[in-house]
Amino acid sequence: MIARPLTMKGQAMLDHHAPRREPEDINDYWAKRRDHDLYRLTFAMARAMFPHARSAIDVGCYTSALLCEMDWIPRRVASDMDKWLVRRWQGVEGVEFVLGDAFELDFGEPFDLVISNQTIEHVEDAKGFAEKLLTLGRGVIVSTTYETPAGLIEGHIQDPISLEKFQSWFPRPLDAWTICHHPTAGDRIKHIIGVLKPD
Repeated sequence: MIARPLTMKGQAMLDHHAPRREPEDINDYWAKRRDHDLYRLTFAMARAMFPHARSAIDVGCYTSALLCEMDWIPRRVASDMDKWLVRRWQGVEGVEFVLGDAFELDFGEPFDLVISNQTIEHVEDAKGFAEKLLTLGRGVIVSTTYETPAGLIEGHIQDPISLEKFQSWFPRPLDAWTICHHPTAGDRIKHIIGVLKPD
């Protein structure tokens, strides 16, 4: 499947929204997380390690507006497979929204940076997902839960995830990684963020 932003015909079928800086939030998802370690560290890693990126994609974006803040990157694409997110992202300036399953996305040219926060733990084929992220771009920043007990968080089918397990999903060693507190759970839950820079 070649991924493309919504066509003008498709946009006309949606409610009109004035241009916005961020997607419409859902149950304060982004409002509760935007200033916490996970997202601030992801942003800092992107800024420091990919300062010359000309394109970036956030795979499994939900309503995270982190990509909206990366204004040094000219082409920014947010992608998710939930159809109801199309309306949430409509009218966000500087960011294209592409609806699609990550395993089926094909943009032809690789992005300079691929970001995927808090998605891989929901995917049955985590190794295949990690490898797909690397086909979408030259460098990746991926985060997930760290050592969270199985069954604690609904929909997390990969927990618990150790550093070794996380690393095993990628075809080469991580160039950098860090562990930080969960944005809304304090010390109870932690996240791991891993970076693979271009070869």
